[in-house]
Amino acid sequence: MPKKTVRYHAEIIQAMTLGVGDSSLDPDDPDYAWRMLSEGDSWFTIGAIPSSNLLYELRLKKPTIVLNLGYPGDTIANISQLSGNTEFTRRLVHPNWASDWTALLLSGGGNDLIDQASDIIRATPTGTGKKAADYVNADRLAAFKQGVQAGYRAIVALRDSAGSPNQGKPIIVHTYDYPTPRPAPATFLIVPITKPWMHPIFERYQVPKSLRAKVAGILLDTLAEALLELGKELPAFHVVDTRNTLVRADIDAKGNSGDWLNEIHPNGDGYRKIAAKLAAKLHKVL
Repeated sequence: MPKKTVRYHAEIIQAMTLGVGDSSLDPDDPDYAWRMLSEGDSWFTIGAIPSSNLLYELRLKKPTIVLNLGYPGDTIANISQLSGNTEFTRRLVHPNWASDWTALLLSGGGNDLIDQASDIIRATPTGTGKKAADYVNADRLAAFKQGVQAGYRAIVALRDSAGSPNQGKPIIVHTYDYPTPRPAPATFLIVPITKPWMHPIFERYQVPKSLRAKVAGILLDTLAEALLELGKELPAFHVVDTRNTLVRADIDAKGNSGDWLNEIHPNGDGYRKIAAKLAAKLHKVL
């Protein structure tokens, strides 16, 4: 009979503001074959309660520990502001704090896109207003793309800076998937704890409901293109194109729909689908 492949759950150390959340776990523990440093947004932390996240759903061939510095709402602009992101900087390059990481996992760009969506989407469409592109400010979308790429370039430059013990270590990023602008906030026991992220902007600018998914697709595709271009440009920078992995949510759904728990976060099944692609890339790279 063929030998069954063992898959390990990654052990996660969730870093807190003033230290490390679980002192019983050590990223330098020799019992772990792979050690990973992660930084990013709610896809690496939590999207809603109850929920999962992308890191928790990783199933890997070797025992793995992940020091996770991410937090909900983080942007690649914040992560790459290295003077302010001292924990990430010292865990990656400081000789007294950095570990010998096997790889870096990054989840960033999604919140940057949401934060800038009100500037990118046109209040008054160009053209006839019958096409999704009519509702997108192409210049501002291009500026967003350049900003995301600049942020990731800064992180790669930090990794490869003089004296860094992690020069050339592989960085793995993902391209998210297509959200549906809809009135579906994050909830706790069915009680909303946030407002929807994209839906109010589409309502304010009166984007026709029939075009909203396509407009969101233009924004998400631009983010994905920004990352895929960096994958061809930057050394040891690996992009997992996770678009078209999830079943898209219904535009009128106010809660769990398709593979989405709310407007911008997958549910458990969705995260498992994305995590399988992330794990496949890690196995190939490592």
